[in-house]
Amino acid sequence: MAGNQPGADDEPRLPDDIWERFQRDSLGQIEATAPKERSARWYEVTERLAADEARREAAPRQRRMRRPRPRMPHAPVPRALTVCLVLVSVVLVLSAAAAYLQYGRVF
Repeated sequence: MAGNQPGADDEPRLPDDIWERFQRDSLGQIEATAPKERSARWYEVTERLAADEARREAAPRQRRMRRPRPRMPHAPVPRALTVCLVLVSVVLVLSAAAAYLQYGRVF
């Protein structure tokens, strides 16, 4: 009685070769051999790229010219004025340092 399970004899049995083939097949193998179907998006992109390529080939080749960078208009500062400003700055710093050393304060 222990070997008799209810419904065990009622189920149809598969032949051994079919069962072995079922066990050998896997989802990865099935997906690898299944035909691939392209999406509508793929067709749209392919058509658009082909149209762009045809348009580029039909257009004459043009070399792009680089535009120069716009420069801000400014008046050149004379070199003499720059030298004078630097000298005045140096004199002010030295006089402030001398006043600090002599009197302990600048002003």
